[in-house]
Parts: sequence; C-alpha cells; structure tokens
Amino acid sequence: MRSAVLETMGTVISLAAPDSARFQAAADAAFAFLRHVDRTFSPFRPDSPVSRIRDGALDPARLDGHPDARELREVLALCDGLHRDSGGAFDAWAVGDPPRFDPSGAVKGWAAERASALLAVHGLPRHALNAGGDVRLRSGPPGADPAPPWRVGIADPHRPGHLLGAVEVGEGAVATSGTAERGAHIWEPATGRPAGALVQVTVTGPDLALADGYATAAMAHGTAAAAHAWLERQAGRGYRAVTVDPAGRVRTTGGPGLLG
Repeated sequence: MRSAVLETMGTVISLAAPDSARFQAAADAAFAFLRHVDRTFSPFRPDSPVSRIRDGALDPARLDGHPDARELREVLALCDGLHRDSGGAFDAWAVGDPPRFDPSGAVKGWAAERASALLAVHGLPRHALNAGGDVRLRSGPPGADPAPPWRVGIADPHRPGHLLGAVEVGEGAVATSGTAERGAHIWEPATGRPAGALVQVTVTGPDLALADGYATAAMAHGTAAAAHAWLERQAGRGYRAVTVDPAGRVRTTGGPGLLG
C-alpha cells in the first residue's frame, strides 16, 4: 500500500492505494484538481470566484465566459438541490452572522468525489481518499473479483482519541460533520445561530458530494428529532447515518448494523 498527503482547502487530504507504477501520476492529477478547487471555491481568498459572488462582484446568473463556469454551476446546482432536499436546513446563501454566501458545506465532498474519479481514470481503481473526514472509497475495477471492504473509523466527539465504532464500505462514501474539531461552524438558517442540536453526524452512501451535504444539513436542523426524521427519509435513498447529541446519545438511521 502506498500513500500521499496534501494540505489544501483548509484541511489535510490523504490518499491510500495499492502500490502501482501509476500511483504518482494519478495522485498528481487528483491533487492538482484539489488545489484548483481551493483557488476557485475558497471563501478565504478575496480573489476567488466564490468570494466575488459573496461580495457581489460576480453574478452567479451571468457566468458565461468565466473559465470556471462549469464547475461553479455544478456546485451552485448541488447547493440548490441540497436546499430543496433539506427543507431549507442547508442554505449556502445564509452562512454566518450576518448571513452570506459560502458553499463550503458541500464543496469538500463534491471535490473529493471528483478527485476520486480522476484517480480511477488515471489507473488507481482501488483507493481510499480522505479529505478531512470526508472519505471516498473504491473497491477496484468493474468486473474484478470483490476486494475486502475498507473499514472507516468514526470518532467519538465526546472522547478525543476514541472511536464510536467503524463502518465497512467497499464502494462508496463516508462523510462526517461536527463540532469536535472546528467548534460550532455550521449555521442554522432558521435562527441565524450556530447549530447545536447535534454534535456530530456521519453519513454513508454511494456519492460523497451528497453524503457531505446531508451530514451538514442534518447538523443544521433545529432539533435532533427533526434531523433524525429527515435522515430516515434519506436512508431510503441509500444514505444511512450515525448521529451523536450533546448528551452523548448515539443513534443510527436505516435500521441496525451500520456500526461495527
């Protein structure tokens, strides 16, 4: 097994894959894309397109001719879909106090999903790509004998250094949003205050862009009961969840057996 690490997008991104002559070229392609995403979508770079949209210097409805138009439209459409799916709990246009545009709650998972596809195209069909807790896992080339599933540990937010358990994933995604490492950074659009009904949400499913967005949306619901009711509906679409509340209670959606 080989590994590589990149610091970008305000986090550490790690890659693990079986040793291969194509490893370095694949890693270089994926990491170059992730650096591009940071330049394009970072809300901390004053010259990024996202900052220019936030500041009113770039109209998201007038992107024709912009070099990053396709990717910007893709992320804007993802954010709009998450807003509809979550009943407004995910709102990229109402982040912080005062409310402002910041699609970061969806960008990292979307970017890692795209980077994982690049790794597969460049000759790494089996890999684990971890973007600061948002993990995309691939089992191998289509039609090949099934490989052992990957095991992804889920941190216990109330006991640093300990795990709640692990999930096994052959092909798919695991995304976690929470307050343990970054504090209360997810906002509840309905109140304009930092979300606090849950301290951590982990979502598993086939696509990391949606898993990441669903984890953020669940954190932003006003109550744990509302978050669970909404997450149970997503389980019917193949996205299951593990949640932890401020009292340390752990719940899963989509039936038992998710945590090992």
